[in-house]
Amino acid sequence: MEWALLTPLLILLMLIVVQFAMVFHARHVALAAAQSGARVARTSPVGGGWEGAAAAKAASDARAIGPELLDGLDVRTGEAGDERWVEVSGTAVSVIPFMKFHVSQRSQGPIECFRPDIGDGTACERGAGP
Repeated sequence: MEWALLTPLLILLMLIVVQFAMVFHARHVALAAAQSGARVARTSPVGGGWEGAAAAKAASDARAIGPELLDGLDVRTGEAGDERWVEVSGTAVSVIPFMKFHVSQRSQGPIECFRPDIGDGTACERGAGP
């Protein structure tokens, strides 16, 4: 077998494996950052102001866990009823030229609320009774 023909194919195969690993790792970093931001969002009191804290936590964790792994890091937050979500997205670092891999992960959960076991308790949700 002629190595001059086989070597470029083996190098391409190695680059594809490394690229797959980079995208897979970027997805895990985005998910970990989204979960961290969602924890902040879910434990913040009902009302405004939680969006900035959750987005800042998600962005800082993404930079700490995988520095320079996600280009164009974008963090979005939202609320739907009694749930809050954080979405982290960006472009994974590319090893193969001219290829871009978009990564997006979302974490959501119910807003946490403490209700004491005395009296009528407290209403945590907007407009909810005890």
